[in-house]
Amino acid sequence: MKIPNFFKRTAALVLAAVSALTLIPSGAVYAAEPEKIGSVTARVALDSDGNEIHYNGETTFEGRHVGGKGKEKYRLFVDGYSTFCIEPGASLHNGSELKQTSSDVWDALSADKKKAIGLTLLYGSQGNRDILPGSKDEGWLGTQIIIWEYIMGCRETSGSFKRLNTTACDIFFGENYPNKGVEKAYNYVANLLARHNTIPSFMSKEKNKVVKELTLTDGKRSITLTDDNKMLAEYDFSTSDKNVTVSKNGNTLTITAAKDFDGTVLITASRNNLPTGDNTCRLMAYGDTTLQDVIVGADDMDTVVAYMSVEAPSGGLALKKVSDDGVVEGVIFTIKGNGVEKTVTTGKDGFVNVTGLFPGTYTITEQTIDRYEPQEPQTVTVEGGKTATVTFSNKLKRGSLEVVKTAEDKFIEGVKFHLFGKSYAGTTVDEYAITDKNGLAKFTNIPISGDTPYTLEEVGAGDQYTK
Repeated sequence: MKIPNFFKRTAALVLAAVSALTLIPSGAVYAAEPEKIGSVTARVALDSDGNEIHYNGETTFEGRHVGGKGKEKYRLFVDGYSTFCIEPGASLHNGSELKQTSSDVWDALSADKKKAIGLTLLYGSQGNRDILPGSKDEGWLGTQIIIWEYIMGCRETSGSFKRLNTTACDIFFGENYPNKGVEKAYNYVANLLARHNTIPSFMSKEKNKVVKELTLTDGKRSITLTDDNKMLAEYDFSTSDKNVTVSKNGNTLTITAAKDFDGTVLITASRNNLPTGDNTCRLMAYGDTTLQDVIVGADDMDTVVAYMSVEAPSGGLALKKVSDDGVVEGVIFTIKGNGVEKTVTTGKDGFVNVTGLFPGTYTITEQTIDRYEPQEPQTVTVEGGKTATVTFSNKLKRGSLEVVKTAEDKFIEGVKFHLFGKSYAGTTVDEYAITDKNGLAKFTNIPISGDTPYTLEEVGAGDQYTK
């Protein structure tokens, strides 16, 4: 970047309480050659109508007289470069020589004040000089007043840069000389400063402090957030996962995941369209122990960044198996849905826990077992961070047996029959039934038999019958 040439000389004119300054972030490195000298020039500041700008009032600061009702306000330059004062009320003469990178006043300022002044220069007469309202001189003076406010303790140097009192601005605004054009430029810059550190209301300046959960809607995992601070237009957004996208629509931000993901995805918001520094001169301070110290130039600022993370937390599924015969181990289930298709098998207790399922709807189907009545598939909804429970209760297949008793003597009522053996499930069947007057004995709700048929016997048949 080019460093200005400060070896010009100009005619003499005494100035009182003039100023000079531009952007310099804390810790900036000066790029000038040692002992380089800049020469000061000045002219009366003019409003948009070409009229001279006058002080409205006066005050004192650190024992110096600042301003003076009705006095002309001079605009300072160092070898043609716009200059800002950092010692309100200190004298500077037209033609005075100041050393580059040699300002005890600037060096003594806190890091917050330096950063605030640099930011003001970018939002003000340096970075935004072509869009500030009013004349160039009005924009310059509006910027200078805010810089004086930092120096004089009239404005906060961080956060929203809130004005604390009107001591500095009363020197220029009031009933004597309202300087409406200057005040308009001053308010313009102050409003930009107030919004500078404002981030979308649902985000944080710290990573991992805000985590939002994507919800499943119409087959997509997404979340829509409303910015109460109305800052979305001033930020660009990026994500740490290309499958997670961000879209702005007015005052709402929608975050959508194209597919499931583990852990969290970081969303970063960066301020856009910030003003840039002077492309011909870096910010630097000039000083002299007996004269007004000033600054010129401007450097680019760091952008404002905000963060939030999103997650699509997985859930779980607890399968429980119960059955008539008490056999619950080794039962196979199929889980299908949300791109998942897997089989699981119950343990000795009849349970199986499935983890890592993304929120959504799943269908669970039990593998068919011949001895049980067929089970209908069950549908269950899994929610992030929760475990859904589903129970399959198996009923053994059962049937009925009717025995018809006949006899030549018609003695058919009250005859007892015995049915016994092992069921398909291996359980013992030992049932009795007695015929009715029609000779009919009924065995009901009997588990189906296995490969070996049940045995049916008539109990207590008389000797008169042939078996």
